[in-house]
Amino acid sequence: MSVKSALFTVILVGMLSLCLQSDVSAQMQGHTGKGGWGLESGTQMPEGFLIAPVYVNYGANKLMDKDGEEVRNITGAERDLSVNALALFGWWVSPYKIFGANYGVMTSLQFSDNSIEFASKEFKTKFGMGDFYLQPVNLGWHFKQLDVVASYGIYFPTGRYDADASDNTGMGMWTHELGAGATVFFDENKNWHLSSLAYFEMHSKKKDIDINVGNILTLQGGLGRSFHEGALQFGVAYYAQWKLSADKISLNTDIEILPDEIVLKNKHSVYALGPDVTVPIVIKEKL
Repeated sequence: MSVKSALFTVILVGMLSLCLQSDVSAQMQGHTGKGGWGLESGTQMPEGFLIAPVYVNYGANKLMDKDGEEVRNITGAERDLSVNALALFGWWVSPYKIFGANYGVMTSLQFSDNSIEFASKEFKTKFGMGDFYLQPVNLGWHFKQLDVVASYGIYFPTGRYDADASDNTGMGMWTHELGAGATVFFDENKNWHLSSLAYFEMHSKKKDIDINVGNILTLQGGLGRSFHEGALQFGVAYYAQWKLSADKISLNTDIEILPDEIVLKNKHSVYALGPDVTVPIVIKEKL
């Protein structure tokens, strides 16, 4: 997703589709959103301050097993694993340099109607506060034909969470997120570009229950063409996500025949490919 100094006037239209999933039965989900960054995902915005309201709809109307068969709920009906979210997004990029990179800070205050903790469950609830995100370290390097970014972020468990509840809007855990990415420009005017951004997330145990979600790697980026100095963009975006380590559930029991913890050996993966279009509302000579 390209972020320009006048992003206030930009509408992001058409995100990712064609979602293919492997076996996700009983798998625990992480915090990092899928498809939030596409074209120029490895580029830090120019120096300045941005604050913008964001609406996100993540819709998955089918849950597929490892054999490509649709998984239905207990009544035999199709599953609906969708989320609507409203967020207030903020990003500050300073003129101060660290190791030659511009230093920045990013944050997001989110409200949603769902928190998909298990891909095998489906719940809907009223809008509530989600988990607060803060990226206190956001570094951006700008070279002639290459941009590079690196970051460290934290998800705070501020959203409503109860292990026995069906109306959670948070994950009930802290998440530490390491990020790195790059955007390669193929021409001097930086019109054609290819980008990729990687996030690696590590989780604490969940609130009031001994469940530890495995580490997760998310890749997202895209290939695109920019017009009007980057204000208008067309391209193809992708994302991919893998569970790298197993989920663990501690039993905390004195019964000798039972293990101390259960390890969910299956690890899910998700892949998507689709159009990414950024449309400016107003264009003069520059935005």
